[in-house]
Amino acid sequence: MNRVLGLGLAAVLALGAYAAAGESAAAMGAANYKESKNVIYSWAGFPGPAKDPSTALVLLEKKGPAEVVVGDTFAYQIQVSNRTSSDVIAVSLEDVIPGGFAIESIEPKPTSDAGGKFTWDLGSIPAKSAKLITICGRALQTGCLASTARAKVNFELAVPLVTRVLQCNITLSKTLPSIADVCEVIPMTLTVQNCGSYPATNVCITDNLPDGLLTEDGKSEIRIAVGSLAPGAAKTFNVNLKASKTGEFTNTATASADRNCYAQDSATVKVTVPDLELVALGPIDGYICTSVPYQVTVTNKGTAPARDVIVTDSINGNFKIEKISDNGKTSRNNVVWNLGTLNPGESRSVSLVGSSAVEGQISSNFSVTARCASPKQASHCLNLIGVPGVLTSLKDNCDPVIINGQVTYTVTATNTGSRDATNLRYTITLDDGMEYVGGSGATAVAPLGGKAVSFAPLPVLAKGATATWTVTVKATGTGDKRFRADLLTNELTSIVSKSESTNFYEPNLAVVIAQ
Repeated sequence: MNRVLGLGLAAVLALGAYAAAGESAAAMGAANYKESKNVIYSWAGFPGPAKDPSTALVLLEKKGPAEVVVGDTFAYQIQVSNRTSSDVIAVSLEDVIPGGFAIESIEPKPTSDAGGKFTWDLGSIPAKSAKLITICGRALQTGCLASTARAKVNFELAVPLVTRVLQCNITLSKTLPSIADVCEVIPMTLTVQNCGSYPATNVCITDNLPDGLLTEDGKSEIRIAVGSLAPGAAKTFNVNLKASKTGEFTNTATASADRNCYAQDSATVKVTVPDLELVALGPIDGYICTSVPYQVTVTNKGTAPARDVIVTDSINGNFKIEKISDNGKTSRNNVVWNLGTLNPGESRSVSLVGSSAVEGQISSNFSVTARCASPKQASHCLNLIGVPGVLTSLKDNCDPVIINGQVTYTVTATNTGSRDATNLRYTITLDDGMEYVGGSGATAVAPLGGKAVSFAPLPVLAKGATATWTVTVKATGTGDKRFRADLLTNELTSIVSKSESTNFYEPNLAVVIAQ
């Protein structure tokens, strides 16, 4: 609070131009003054009446020569002094110049001049300081030159009253991970802080979750009663969320308190999921005792990395693993590959090789699992069969054979393969110069006409078993003759032929006549 007090001071100065001292005294009237050694000094002070200049708080003084000579230049001074410990403000001073006085200079220059009445706006005078005005001129005639200076001074009294103005000002910070997997907990933090200077009361945080996000206990709205927060205090709350679908979710949390304190913050999380594709490649038919290859390819077609990818092949059947790629491990009837992490769009392939000595079906159940990914499975069935290996041998019982003589051929079928041979069918072809005589064996032997002889089909020739037929022919022509056996079975896709060479000859006869 400021209070301004105004006061007025007047000081009279009478100068005698060779005038009697009595005339000067009469001109001074009741003013405070004194004269000494041709110097006349007058004053006025506050508080008044100030009989001694040293007792005044604010002092207006005027000083000049007591006597001057007409035409001589002289000066008189006016001074306003502030002897208090506070500033005085809006100080103004006026001085009325008497007639018969010619002004030569005034320092400082007056603010205004109205017919010999000069006014100075001196502004403020700091504590324990003064402002001085000097007026120079000449007396134009004898007598007394009397002038009166008047000062108006305002005191400014400061009485402070300080009222502290406080404010509640809360802030809210909401954080979410930028990316999260759909199957994992999504951590969210909410931090409210009182950044103001006044306690925040009845602080409450609310957060309406978007469709697709819920709290761990299945709520779509979060409401936290925080209570009171002192200035500068903060509280952090952790909330675990779960996602029901993939996508990008943005929402805003709000904090409120008494006295219209309000704050909000938004956060965004992108919920992703890996999506695995499994493709298994292997033969559906094979032979025992031969190597069978498998290949498994896994591709992540999702939007999130697939972590802890495990590929498993569960094998049912008598199957011996010979080779496994990519550090695959065997565990009982399983082959397991740990592929680590597959990024979106990335593919990995693994393989194995094995064999079996037993006919039958080998079933494989391929599967792939990963964190947050739906497991995928693929089944495969391999049919393993043995290979019948029928070895045909031909043998003639004599060689050479004389013309018109007979030779018997033995046909032996031996199954040296890994499975039974079925529906064995032999066809015998006789060379020119051969004539079928007869035959017998494991099945019936019959001529077909011409040079062909057939064996009735043998339904099964077990692996390791032997079947035998014999065919007798007559030598009707000479030369190197061929006996050929052609074999077909259900397992053979083309004829397998075997031939035996026999030399038919006619002896040279010599007639010997006895002498």
